[in-house]
Amino acid sequence: MRRVAAVWISIAISTVVGICGGQFVTRSVIVRDKLGIICGRGHLLALVHGHGIYQADVDRTMSESHYPAGAEHNEGTSVERQSALTDLVANAALLARADWERISRADVKREINLLRSQFRDDKTWGQALHETGFLTPLLWRMLGNDLRARQWISNRIAPELDVTEAECRGFYDSHPENFFVPERLHVGHLFLTAPPETSPEIVELKRTAIETVSVRLVAGEDFGGLVAENSEDEATKLRGGDLGYFSASRMPPDFIEAALKLHPGEISKPIRTRLGFHILQLIDVQRPRQKTFDEARSDIAIDLANQKRAGAVRKLIIDLSSEADYLRPL
Repeated sequence: MRRVAAVWISIAISTVVGICGGQFVTRSVIVRDKLGIICGRGHLLALVHGHGIYQADVDRTMSESHYPAGAEHNEGTSVERQSALTDLVANAALLARADWERISRADVKREINLLRSQFRDDKTWGQALHETGFLTPLLWRMLGNDLRARQWISNRIAPELDVTEAECRGFYDSHPENFFVPERLHVGHLFLTAPPETSPEIVELKRTAIETVSVRLVAGEDFGGLVAENSEDEATKLRGGDLGYFSASRMPPDFIEAALKLHPGEISKPIRTRLGFHILQLIDVQRPRQKTFDEARSDIAIDLANQKRAGAVRKLIIDLSSEADYLRPL
């Protein structure tokens, strides 16, 4: 008899606790909504794992995403605001889920150093932190949260990113146009700059200079030596003017036309393009061809994995955005 009574008492207590808990959550939403209005953050729009999202949060997101700093009109359309709220809900759910991820202090330090390296000195770095309102502890916390979130996402979607040989082969067979390699030229050049804004006097000086170099080449002087001595292409002058392999779309049409008139090893007369004056040496021509599957497989696997990653992240955002404990319609 005592045992039966104890069971009924336990059930009664559980029921009361459940009812009280539900009432507390309701009151909590109401209280937090009122507090948001009093504190200037507007209505409570969502409650996600205890984290409140308010109208001010959506306003800030809209301002940062669509409008320049200081813009007066940051309301956005209802669709845009709903999208911003969905992203905020998903982000809050993600941070709650990722809270238990373990990251090292060294990982956070590496991220901070990466940010710091983009500024020329400590003073500039300090000014940037001050202007953005970031104190060092806040920055550590934000970067830590970001790393935990990335780690959680990576662990969650990793099983979905495997790419099979059959998938790669199927993509290769169904997209042959993606693996066509156009004709590619391997050219070296001696270059004197003369863009359109160059004065006529300077243009004539450059024309005379390159014709003089051409005469020396005809007399038998070494192309690479003359390039090192005279070329104004600083990126290539110390390697004989070598431009490597390139397709026709990467160079001015008159440059390509002159190069295609040459045989491998042959040197052109001076030509002028919109960039300036050139003397060309054709080194090699690779005829157009189709890549083999073995050549393309690595790139295909990367592309397919990226596609799967994007799809998995989109699905994850949808799943996370449905985790709001409370959602106020906009």
